Amino acid sequence: MWSITFKEDALSLGDTPPEKLSDFSSLDSCLVKVSVSLDSFLNEVNKKKHEPEFLDLFQYAGKVARVTLAHLVVLSIYDTARSFIIDNTDTTCTVEPLSLMRQASDKRKQAKRRKLRRLDSSGSASNNIPPFIFERSDIWCDAKHLHISLALIFDHQKGDRNKTITQNHIEAVILDYMKEMTKSLPSSSDILAHIGCVLLQNKLRESLQSNDAIAFLADGSIIPRKSGVSFAPMKSPPAIPFLAPQDSKLSQSLCVDVGGFAKYLKHDSIQVNSNLVTVSGLLVPKGVTLIVGGGYHGKSTMLRAIMCGVYDKILGDGREFCVTDIGAVSVRAEDGRYVNNTNVAESIEMKATALLVDEDVSAANFMSRDGKMRALVMDESITPLIYRVNGLYSKHGISSIVVVGGVGDWLDVPNAVIKLDRYVASDALAKAQSISRQFSHHQVQYAGRGTVHRLQWDSDGTPCRRRPVGVESITDFKSCRLDILDGGKKLSIHQVEEEDGDDSMNGYDSDDDTGIIDMSRSEQLFGGNHQLFACGICCLWILIKSQEKPELDLVELVNDLEKGIDNEGGMMAIVESLSSSSLSSHFNIHSDVIHSIGHIVRPRRYEILQALTRIRGIKFEHLPTEVDEEDLRIKKEAEERKRMLAELWANRRNKKMSV
Repeated sequence: MWSITFKEDALSLGDTPPEKLSDFSSLDSCLVKVSVSLDSFLNEVNKKKHEPEFLDLFQYAGKVARVTLAHLVVLSIYDTARSFIIDNTDTTCTVEPLSLMRQASDKRKQAKRRKLRRLDSSGSASNNIPPFIFERSDIWCDAKHLHISLALIFDHQKGDRNKTITQNHIEAVILDYMKEMTKSLPSSSDILAHIGCVLLQNKLRESLQSNDAIAFLADGSIIPRKSGVSFAPMKSPPAIPFLAPQDSKLSQSLCVDVGGFAKYLKHDSIQVNSNLVTVSGLLVPKGVTLIVGGGYHGKSTMLRAIMCGVYDKILGDGREFCVTDIGAVSVRAEDGRYVNNTNVAESIEMKATALLVDEDVSAANFMSRDGKMRALVMDESITPLIYRVNGLYSKHGISSIVVVGGVGDWLDVPNAVIKLDRYVASDALAKAQSISRQFSHHQVQYAGRGTVHRLQWDSDGTPCRRRPVGVESITDFKSCRLDILDGGKKLSIHQVEEEDGDDSMNGYDSDDDTGIIDMSRSEQLFGGNHQLFACGICCLWILIKSQEKPELDLVELVNDLEKGIDNEGGMMAIVESLSSSSLSSHFNIHSDVIHSIGHIVRPRRYEILQALTRIRGIKFEHLPTEVDEEDLRIKKEAEERKRMLAELWANRRNKKMSV
């Protein structure tokens, strides 16, 4: 049933790879990959509590079912990882996830691991895993097999190194562990409930487009978290379950078909009719939506739930039926960034569908400029977002969801206004429009082009097609390595040579920031270091492919990357393709993953492009772009209106002077 393959751990004190020996007594550690037929594994799981529809429903859900099953296996492995005594020896073999395996500070001399499992009060290691259903590189399912990569840590007692530990001994340990892990999985009905939850999220997200919406927040959701650093939901009470405002156009019900999974779904906001599931809640429409309210009333918390909605979440998260269009991108201030004032332009280039903006973490002059400041400082290079949100939607179809608490000018631009009072939502659009009309004398004309708050999108603000051509001081991307810096806030891409050996930072100048990627303010990297590292791997792949295919722009390169991930074996296919072209046969991108973080998590295309454009020293070149005739016509008309307005004022001044 189980296929077992051993792999070399370059940090082990042993000198010989386990594939080439029959005795494991010389090793301190090794890696193992275990594969099993998916049908066999599912049949074994279904024995615990037989569900006649289990296999059929699993096949119906397709990739959603496979990714969810892999996540449940991850949780089980984190909770069941333990030590075994190898037969006829006193040697202890610890089976654990790759991400719990860490090396000592000097990996050339002291390659002994420390287990870094952090148990919470319940004693469950899996509670520390983010509640998102990610595609991982260490545990994943393809159409036919479940693949599990683990670490084996050996603790040899005195004299045990003289005793032979064969591959059969280790395989027996692994098989025993796999039986325990399989038994610890939820029952087949519970697995179907988890898969159904994720499938429903996908269906709800897909239905947003047909409902002209950008996000949906289900009634009964627990949006607040236990703390500012916790993913766990706050207990209710005191947390108030979310409820869409009554008698409002924002309050809607979405009806989707989830097949036979409907009967496994239980939630206060769900109504089930055969295979159809109806979920009630708040529908955030396309266009410009404001989230307003006083301090500490839940504005940023709601926006955070919308940010998380681009990912699927586990059953019990509290926000599992809060979904957002996959193209929604968070935009915020980034002090010290290599290139400034480009976040909105990047979002257009990425083909984002929505901008998520919080006033609390945005620059004041990026959000708005009042009339007094416009009169005092007339030459301002920064165009406030408020002047562009409507044009951004009408021209590019990019919606905006903006948290506002202190700038009333924003009431002139929205299509929807959600007001929060002690976490209770209400529809405040009518009142906002009334207030806007009362203070309409603040609205001014801009160069004859219309009201300043509702300007058409200027074609000069649309980024041209471009491609990356290189990074300063890096001459060969195939010989580059990756390192996590600043506790996981930054990533380093740096070039090494064959003679640098096993020290990934050898020759790296800490005073030189070339190749540094600062993603500390990227608010949708919920996979942490594992997702950040994956962004770096994807950046290297794009930089190499850009040299091989110079006719492709950034978006086309990312499209090719995602096709490769989807069709050729997940994130590990990208890792293996980079490792096979590395200068070193022992230390490459694959070894960087194993020895630094254990596994990687698939990022969205938007975070990949964010990481790429944030590489210190990166260089781009523009590619030919077709001329937009409509933009040229609008620009000429605006220039003509500006000329006519100037002539009108000149004639008036001449008449006054003649009198």
